[in-house]
Amino acid sequence: MSATPRLDVTAAACLRAPESTTLARASRHDPLSSLALTMLAALETSRRSWNSTLAFAGLWLVPVLTAVGAPAGAEPALSDADMIFFESHIRPILVENCMECHGDQKQKGGLRLDSLPGWQAGGHSGPVLTPGDPENSLLITAIRYADEDTQMPPKQKLDDRSIGLLTEWVKRGAPDPRAAPPKSGHAIEPMTLEQARNHWSFQPITAPPLPPMTPGVTAEHPIDRFVQTRLRAEGLAPNPPADARTQVRRAYLTLIGLPPSYDRVERFAADPSPAAFAALVEHLLARPEYGQRWARHWLDVARFADTTDKSTDSERRIPFAHTYRDYVVDSFNQDRPFNRFVVEQLAADRLPAEEKPDLRALGFLTVGRRFEGNADAKELIIDDRIDTISRGLLGLTLACARCHDHKFDAVPTADYYSLHGILASSREPMDLPEVASLGSPEAVAKYRAARTALFAEYDKHVDHCVTTARQFLRELAPEYLRRLVETSPQHRTVEGFIPLFTPRGLLVRGGAPRWEALIADANRQGISFFRLWPQLLELPREGFPERARRVLEEAVREPSLHDARVLAALQATPPNSMLDVADIFGRLITETLAAGGESDLARFINAESSPLQVSRAEVEPDFDRFPEFQVVSRPEAEAVWKFRERLTILEADGPVDRAQAVEVAGTPVTPRIMIRGDRNRLGTEVPRRFPQVLADVDGRSYSGDGRLEFAQAVADGRNPLTARVLVNRIWQQHFGAGLVPTPDDFGANGQRPSHPELLDHLASWFITHGWSVKALHRYIMSSATWQQSSAANPAALERDPSNRLLWRMAPRRLEFEALRDSLLRVAGRLDVQRGGRSAPLHDANVRRALYGTTDRFRIPALMRNFDVANPDQSIARRAETSHPLQALYFLNSTFVRAQAEGVNRQPEIAELLDARERIDALYRRILLRLPDPAEVSLALDYIGTHPDESRWASLAQALLMSNEFYFYD
Repeated sequence: MSATPRLDVTAAACLRAPESTTLARASRHDPLSSLALTMLAALETSRRSWNSTLAFAGLWLVPVLTAVGAPAGAEPALSDADMIFFESHIRPILVENCMECHGDQKQKGGLRLDSLPGWQAGGHSGPVLTPGDPENSLLITAIRYADEDTQMPPKQKLDDRSIGLLTEWVKRGAPDPRAAPPKSGHAIEPMTLEQARNHWSFQPITAPPLPPMTPGVTAEHPIDRFVQTRLRAEGLAPNPPADARTQVRRAYLTLIGLPPSYDRVERFAADPSPAAFAALVEHLLARPEYGQRWARHWLDVARFADTTDKSTDSERRIPFAHTYRDYVVDSFNQDRPFNRFVVEQLAADRLPAEEKPDLRALGFLTVGRRFEGNADAKELIIDDRIDTISRGLLGLTLACARCHDHKFDAVPTADYYSLHGILASSREPMDLPEVASLGSPEAVAKYRAARTALFAEYDKHVDHCVTTARQFLRELAPEYLRRLVETSPQHRTVEGFIPLFTPRGLLVRGGAPRWEALIADANRQGISFFRLWPQLLELPREGFPERARRVLEEAVREPSLHDARVLAALQATPPNSMLDVADIFGRLITETLAAGGESDLARFINAESSPLQVSRAEVEPDFDRFPEFQVVSRPEAEAVWKFRERLTILEADGPVDRAQAVEVAGTPVTPRIMIRGDRNRLGTEVPRRFPQVLADVDGRSYSGDGRLEFAQAVADGRNPLTARVLVNRIWQQHFGAGLVPTPDDFGANGQRPSHPELLDHLASWFITHGWSVKALHRYIMSSATWQQSSAANPAALERDPSNRLLWRMAPRRLEFEALRDSLLRVAGRLDVQRGGRSAPLHDANVRRALYGTTDRFRIPALMRNFDVANPDQSIARRAETSHPLQALYFLNSTFVRAQAEGVNRQPEIAELLDARERIDALYRRILLRLPDPAEVSLALDYIGTHPDESRWASLAQALLMSNEFYFYD
């Protein structure tokens, strides 16, 4: 086994070290150096001294920082999330708004925006943007119209959503996959449906035959047979098995995210038989911590958060997000079949009651972003759900087809809007279903009474909105008729949006269309009052008085066809414009309605079938159409938002749990393609159905809303994607990388599997074993491939430095949650309470990090520094960065120091009076082994003859900061 870097090397030596040196090994240990202990002494005398901590971080922790770092000078790879963000949002904006002047045919101002080198070169005005700094980027200044001399696009300012997306792109560092300028006339050719049917990931899942036994391939386990066959073909061999102590620690950290005890390690080391290992795995799978560990992996995929993305300081909690988190934990612990897990997350509310569906599962759809304050919020929420479903379950980037046919895969825009129609046919009810009562009977009764009062207040307000909407649609008839004129193509005098303000009151957007529908209905039914309206409206604005006079003369000759009052009014005051006509009609309508409901016109306007007869079903969805309310006013909607905030506060602190559910919303939506993703530019209708490339799984057009049918198709064993995607995710968590390196892209732009037959073998095995994730763990962990050593073989490193061929077990670094939990566990402070509402991860919170609040808008710097998943989107694989802030946290954190002190308070350590025995106990507790003589000598030199508790805490802190604790292999 290769040697680990000694801790007494200088920073310069560490930075110069070859790969075999900088690759920190967790299972190996070197004695704490005298320099490290000197740094501990400096830390002890000045715990908050910048110079001493910087020296400590630079000299002692460099091995940690270089353990997983990229080669010096390497460009950071474009992440899957950045690629999807660019393709889904940025490329369409650039293509639609910028390429005409800054593409391959024309470069105004010397600027090209059709490639990464193009915008990096800038234009005549210099650099066009500064990655990471939108406020100092010329591009952002131009699209905001902040400078009168630089406004782009010049014809019309981009909408707020596009400006926000471009700003976010620059803030992200302007990730751009277009590494080379496209050739003139070059067009990306997406995969056709026929090509897709031949693509590896769309092939039916079948169990491939096992490779034959040959010299060098002697394994009995099918996984090992596939792996060894590939290694043999490449002239490589697998590593020998890891030692027993490494295997038991690896199993604990992989399955439950917590370290074992020293005694547990020693018991297994005394009997490392296959039967003993199988019993160890079974024990870990049965522990409740297993579900907590593996739920965290899935919550990354589900873009879980406890709050919305609202950027204000008002209430942002999603009151029952935690019930979805607890559902995921329970599902893994109960080994809920994964196909059932999928169906419940997409359509639990649509399953029959006798199947006892768990409505908490629907949080998969509802705990994402809300895009509050965005006019496109409804469409963006659905887009987010399509993206999460497609990448998380199918390994396809279907959201890339929102604005145009997919650039790479056989996914036309029609398929995107087929899914859009399925999801748009559901809504989130305000009255969420109750799933558990947690408090005392008195507390629950008080909560329910307050909740009932709130809903009564809400119902009263909705009824008020219905009444006022009907009232103002009639009272402001003249203004709505004038708006029909002002927005008509014949009489429009201004470009763009026409304000809704009038001297008599604020109009609603849906009012004029309702009057237009009422006029059309009246003429179809032969009501004479509006007969002249369409004839006069069709007249051009130029020469209107004369043309209108001729229309009236013709009408007078056939008085039986027209309303006498209309003819008389138009003759008494001949109109000079169509606005005059609107005023005359409006006055007559107002007089008619004021006189009572006896006339035919009044009965028609007030009839139940009248377009002006607003219903509750039309009012309630209107509260969410900010800022484009159709039948309610902004103040009325704001009152509802305040009510919802009060309800959220009540729910988030109440003694009852509810499911963040969805329900079918009346008549299913008939989807239409939104041209370029613009909801105001509707194209052809499309059916609600499964993507066409998967038509062999389900080729029906759904007559109902289709959500249950869609969920069942996703979870169908004939679906070539779902099982492959899931087993690849499980493999990734065991080995650090999936057999398919792009776990959420199995399409044309994704990478091919390193072991295609092994992937299909695992997917087929998984389906035939009841979609059991626990069974899959047992199967993988029983293989020699999983149990092998992580030793760095120089020849193998040269041939396969990334370990794609699986010649060893790759060393792994603990992610943030497992690291924090492990610190608490060895300190004896970990609270094992399960479930319930989240709480901020301050130092006093000693629950598992899974139960810490995930604040979508304000992710704490600590969590960002340790690469937690971004909850704004589905994350297939976390980034792994190494930087000084991580080391400085271990040096200066009061939390880490508290755990070091907690270790020393453990009875088996605190009661020891002999220094040598206490050093041994610290090593057993933290590193699960005894120190070697050199480590004992250095530790004794450091603590001195009369050590105080502070010195013992510093020694424990040094062990907690070591690679051996931070990594596992």
